[in-house]
Amino acid sequence: MLETTALQRNHLYEFRGQQLRYSHCSNCRVNAPFIFNDSKGKRFELSQNQVQREVFELNEFCEN
Repeated sequence: MLETTALQRNHLYEFRGQQLRYSHCSNCRVNAPFIFNDSKGKRFELSQNQVQREVFELNEFCEN
């Protein structure tokens, strides 16, 4: 289970088999306050329950 306070902007996460980057927390959206974007720029608005149950952090590999 991922805590919503652990989300970091521009980090890569997985949601239902898709890789998404966390964008920001929206103060104006009560039902879906967490905003993610996929590689094509599609926006995903997720609720706190969805984030806690279905979002997993992915480790990115960097070349040295």
